[in-house]
Amino acid sequence: MKIFVQSAAFLAVLLGSGLSQAATTTASIPMGVEVPKSCTFSNVSTGIVVPEDGSEAVGNFTYSCNMDYGFTSSISLDSIDQNGYAALKNPNGQLPISVQVSNLTYYSELNKNEIWTAASGFLNYIVNGYVKIKLRNPVTAITPAGVYSDTFRITLTY
Repeated sequence: MKIFVQSAAFLAVLLGSGLSQAATTTASIPMGVEVPKSCTFSNVSTGIVVPEDGSEAVGNFTYSCNMDYGFTSSISLDSIDQNGYAALKNPNGQLPISVQVSNLTYYSELNKNEIWTAASGFLNYIVNGYVKIKLRNPVTAITPAGVYSDTFRITLTY
C-alpha cells in the first residue's frame, strides 16, 4: 500500500507540474502582392472632323498611371506632306495641318511628323489632355475632292 501511495503521489506531482508549464510555438508565413505598372486611357475622342475653313477642331484624352515619373508619353502622326509637315492625306493629295497638343504637363506644337516625348504624370494623377488640329490653309475651289485623313497617336511607355 505504501508503494501505491508513493506512486500515486509521484504521478500527481508529474501531472500537476506538466499542467502548470505553458508551451508556446509560433510560425510565420510571409505575405505580399506585386502590383504591375499600369497606365490607362479614358475619355478618348472617337474622331476629329477638321473644318474646311481652317478653324480648329479639338479632340480630348485622359490618362493615368500607377507610378510616379516611371513613364514617358509620346505623340505622333502617320502622314507628312512634301515639305515635311504633318498632313491629312488621300489618294489625290495631302492637306498640311497644324497640330497642338496639350495636357497638364506639357504643350507642344507638332507641325512636322515627329515623335515628341516627355516624362509626364504623377502617381495616380489623372491627366486631361487635348489635341487641336486645323488646316494650314483653308480648302479652296481647286482643292482635289475626297476624304483626307490621318491618325493622331499618343503612346505611354512604362
